[in-house]
Amino acid sequence: MSRFFRLYQVIGYLYFCTYEVVERYLTPVVAFLLSIPFFPFRELLVYPPAVRLRVAFERLGGAYVKIGQLLSTRVDILPADFVKELEKLQDRVPPQPLEELLNHYQRLKDYFSFIEENPIGSGSVAQVHRALLKDGREVALKVIRPKAEELIKRDVSVLRSVVFLLSFIPAVKEFRVPQIVSELERMLLTELDLTTEAAYMELFRKFSKKEPSLFVPAVVWEVTSSRYLTTEFVKGKKLSPELFESFSSEERKRLAERFVHIVNRTVFELGVFHGDLHPGNIFLLEDGRFAFVDFGIVGRLSPDTLSEFFLFSVGVMNRDPDMIVSSLKRIGAVGEWVNENLLKREVLVFLDKYYNRPLSQIDAERLFYEELSVARRFKIVLPEELVTLMKTIAHTESVARIIYPDFRLPPLLKPYLMRIAPRMVASTIRRKTVKLVLDYGELLSNLPSEIKAEFTREEKEITDSFFWGAAILGFSLILAFSPKLLLFYIPSIFLFKKASEK
Repeated sequence: MSRFFRLYQVIGYLYFCTYEVVERYLTPVVAFLLSIPFFPFRELLVYPPAVRLRVAFERLGGAYVKIGQLLSTRVDILPADFVKELEKLQDRVPPQPLEELLNHYQRLKDYFSFIEENPIGSGSVAQVHRALLKDGREVALKVIRPKAEELIKRDVSVLRSVVFLLSFIPAVKEFRVPQIVSELERMLLTELDLTTEAAYMELFRKFSKKEPSLFVPAVVWEVTSSRYLTTEFVKGKKLSPELFESFSSEERKRLAERFVHIVNRTVFELGVFHGDLHPGNIFLLEDGRFAFVDFGIVGRLSPDTLSEFFLFSVGVMNRDPDMIVSSLKRIGAVGEWVNENLLKREVLVFLDKYYNRPLSQIDAERLFYEELSVARRFKIVLPEELVTLMKTIAHTESVARIIYPDFRLPPLLKPYLMRIAPRMVASTIRRKTVKLVLDYGELLSNLPSEIKAEFTREEKEITDSFFWGAAILGFSLILAFSPKLLLFYIPSIFLFKKASEK
């Protein structure tokens, strides 16, 4: 497929996804006339706007399904109904024949005695097969499709072209759409390097030794590269309401709380979190542990961002708009154009809606989406990893409800935040103290050379002032008594000055 035709497809689908907006601004007649070149895509209008966007991504296929899934994390720029619709996107494409993969990755034949022909999962970027190593170990083999990188780069390039064509629209700049496209490209290309996923799996596996309720499959490093990943095969059951029907209410509640505790610890203690924790990526093992798989999307928070998110969360739990807005400012989400007093008032009105309810009656996911709608009204665009984290925590409640339908996150989260608060504050103070000491140390070590340079600058300025003062005086005397000598005087002054600087 040519790049031009792909661009035509994307613009056509995008046009009918925003058809009502075009009608409102350019009148229905103009909107219809502009739609004529894109008539093959007009059938999208039978769907509601949110469904229309999902269908467009599905029909574009390729990397756009993945882009749509990643956009479902950007609840700071998309309305909640659009986000929920994009969450339904399934990255399922017909699998590439196993023989083609083995022909492309010849070395795999040396390691495996058996690879199941039908994959466990098949997406636009990679597919996963159950396999047996030659030493008899049962493993999961994840393989990148050979043309995945080429397709991703083409589709992202087309998306950049569309954004460039729409750059005259104020909302494109206000919501930093070009930067978001760059973030999407980075995330997509990161998924193509399976050694990154393997490294994060190792990090989570080491953490699981401190968290007895978590299991992370081991990486088989000798059969892992940037294009294929081999891990221990997980024998467990995927989370579903039917799985817990035989459990007592108390057992279900305890399991739900353990699951949420795992997620909270990975966020606030490890500073790394699984960014795609839907039920298909979580297994319950026979011994009661939760197994996490598919670490293709992982969020990593810097210590400063984690500290600000902690303060933001405490601010939400304690109904403190000053703390919330200050945290958003320090991470650069609140632009200079934002009226802070108005923002604080909106945050307070929003929190009042929930604050007077019992914690057990607060729906964390609904609170999250409404919270982000306030941010969207003020054109606040959060860092991508922070949005993914907030969504992960909100979705944790949804997953926990599969285990225990009456589960609510706030009654569990608030005591946990209060319990770790001293440690978080101590860590922040320690980190900032070390930075302050290093900054002052660097300042003191550079002080002598800075003082010397300053004296040199002042000395040069005094010399220059004296020289040009004398030169001007000489110019005045020659002009008064012998103007013809200026032809020799002026060049000689500049030559003398140039020679003295060498």
